[in-house]
Amino acid sequence: MATSKELAGKVALVTGAGRNIGRAIALALAEGGAAVAVNTRKSREDVDGTVQAIRAAGGQAEVFMADIADGAAVQSMVDGIVKRFGRVDFLVLNASVRTERPFLELSYEEWRTPLSITLDGAFYLAKACIPEMIKAGGGSIVTLGGQVALSGARNRVHGSVATRSATRWGPVAWAGCTGPLTHVLGEPSH
Repeated sequence: MATSKELAGKVALVTGAGRNIGRAIALALAEGGAAVAVNTRKSREDVDGTVQAIRAAGGQAEVFMADIADGAAVQSMVDGIVKRFGRVDFLVLNASVRTERPFLELSYEEWRTPLSITLDGAFYLAKACIPEMIKAGGGSIVTLGGQVALSGARNRVHGSVATRSATRWGPVAWAGCTGPLTHVLGEPSH
């Protein structure tokens, strides 16, 4: 790991951290000194590789398997992160699914899956992590989305809508939410 450890003592949860940008973010946070909770729903081999890379470079990381569209699973995961690392400072909402199916062949469940992961997952994760961020004295939540939200992709309308919702409309909704959440994070508990 690099000599810059500005994130030492901090803990980050990165969803979808097994590959691509999620993996790169997990590695960068670890390089900065943060302990990283590496999440996936089912790609165990991928997240094991991310954790091994972080540990090989001298960082701290642990795999936390959970479906972020399941509120109970999210709360259990966050409880496990706090038990392992003592806190949560950063939440990176990166998880997604990339299934392909022509729109006219989509079932409602296939339509809902990326929406559940992207939108419901953000809700469940924020609800579980924000109390821990308050205890830690503050925190940050980052939401990511891909180019498909803007340009679309053949046979991925459901993924495009989910990503667009989180990265285009989601920030508008989160902007309406983050103002009040800023007050929640900034006020001492009584």
